[in-house]
Amino acid sequence: MKIRSKDLALISIYAALYAALVVVLGGFSYGPIQVRIADSMLAAVPLLGLPGVLGHTLGVFIANMFSTVGLIDLLNTIPSFAMSFVVYYVYKRTKNDFTVIGTCIAYSAVLGVTVGWMLSYVYSLPLFLTMAYVAIGNGIASVLIGWPLFKMLKKNSVFQKWFTT
Repeated sequence: MKIRSKDLALISIYAALYAALVVVLGGFSYGPIQVRIADSMLAAVPLLGLPGVLGHTLGVFIANMFSTVGLIDLLNTIPSFAMSFVVYYVYKRTKNDFTVIGTCIAYSAVLGVTVGWMLSYVYSLPLFLTMAYVAIGNGIASVLIGWPLFKMLKKNSVFQKWFTT
């Protein structure tokens, strides 16, 4: 894969915006009950292509360096990368807008398990309840906020001209 300067800029912008939203909205972004508003950006990943996947992954890594639970939260970069790739790839293969909803729900479920397990372990909280809280919070961000964002960006000609791959 050849990385163009445009791709590098896109990765950097996405990662910086994601990390900034998580850190600035820290009270909503970390802990057993969380709604990471930055995860609404996940729905834009299909439009941004692989730079979106890499930007999302880097943004999660940077944001998790500020996590209240410590460096263990950096491990959640791995499922974030895998699932953001799934969001991108499924849309790329199908070109069906509704797959964005389904894959964002899948992302929320996977992160609900991985982040929920980690938070349950660190805080000695009930496992399944913590997983549910994280999955629901992530679903609110990635689907209820992300889906309208996806639709708006897809129709925006300036966004299409400058940012899509």
